[in-house]
Amino acid sequence: MPAVSTADVKLERINERVAAVGSGRARLQVTVTTRISGVVERVYFEPGQRVSLGDPLVAFASRPEQIAVETAEAQRAQAAGVVARYKQLSDTSVSRAARAEAETALKIADAAVRRAREDLARMTVRAPFNGVIGLTNIQIGDYVAVGTPIAPLDDRSALLIDFTVPEAYSSAMKKGLPVRANPITRTGETYNGVVAAVGTRIDPVSRTLSVRAEIPNPNLTLIPGSTFSVSVRLTGTSAPVVPSLAVQWDRRGAYVWRVKDKKVERVSVAILSRESDRVLLDAKLGAGDVVVHEGGDLLREGQVVKVTTTLTASE
Repeated sequence: MPAVSTADVKLERINERVAAVGSGRARLQVTVTTRISGVVERVYFEPGQRVSLGDPLVAFASRPEQIAVETAEAQRAQAAGVVARYKQLSDTSVSRAARAEAETALKIADAAVRRAREDLARMTVRAPFNGVIGLTNIQIGDYVAVGTPIAPLDDRSALLIDFTVPEAYSSAMKKGLPVRANPITRTGETYNGVVAAVGTRIDPVSRTLSVRAEIPNPNLTLIPGSTFSVSVRLTGTSAPVVPSLAVQWDRRGAYVWRVKDKKVERVSVAILSRESDRVLLDAKLGAGDVVVHEGGDLLREGQVVKVTTTLTASE
C-alpha cells in the first residue's frame, strides 16, 4: 500500500486580469452597393465624411423614372376624377358595375404611382445607418452595374474587439465583465468597456474560447482594424487552490489525485495561475477535498493509499 502525503483543497476568489491581443472592428460595417444599374449623376459625399441614416450618397440619371412618376400621377388623377364624378351622380345614372370598375381603376392607378415612386427612389443610394463613409472609386458619369461597391460605411460609435482566452478561463468568462483596451499604436491611452459576447465552443486546435468586447468610441478616434492589448478583469469567481507538487502531468494533460475513502481518483485540472508553491486551478474540486501532495508519481486509478501526513488549509 503506497504511503502518500496529502493536502486539503481550499477555495479562493479570483480577482485577476486575463490578457490577450485582439482586433477591433466597427459596431456596424457594410460595403454600400448599388441595387440598380445606370449612369452616376451625382456623388453627395467625401471620403471620411460622417453621414446619417437616409442621407443620399449617390444619385443615378433618373429622367425616365421621373417621367414614369408624372405619368402615373396623371393617370391616378384621371381615375380619381371619374370616381368623384360618379359619386355626384344618382344611382340611376351610373350602374353599380361602372362604379365598381372606376374604383378598381383608381386602386390600380394608386398602385402604379407607388411603384413608379419606388423605382425613382431606387435611383438614389442612401446611407443605411449613421456612420463614417470611406473611400470610393465612383465618379460622376460612370456607368455602374447592379451590385457595384460604392464605399465602405462604418458605425464607429463603438468598436467591437475580438480576442481569445485559454480554455482554462472559459467558465469564468461572462457577458458584462469589465474590459480594458489599449491601442498598441497609442501608448498610454486606455479605453474601458465590457464583454459583449462569449463564444459557445472551444477551438479544438488552439484550445481557446472566442470573446468579443465592446468599447465606446464617441469621438471616433479609434479606427476599425486596429490592434488592441486587452485585459479582462475576472471577479466573483472561486477556484480551488492546491500545492504545486500536487499537480501531475501525462499525455492526457494535467491532473491531481483526489483521496476518497482511502482510494485515489484522477481529477483533470487546468492551471489558472501559479504562486511559488501553490497553484490556482480550474477543476472539479471543492473545499475540503483531499489531494495527494507527495508520493503520487506511481499511483493508479482506484488504488488504496496510506495517508502519512496532511497539510491543512492554513499551512
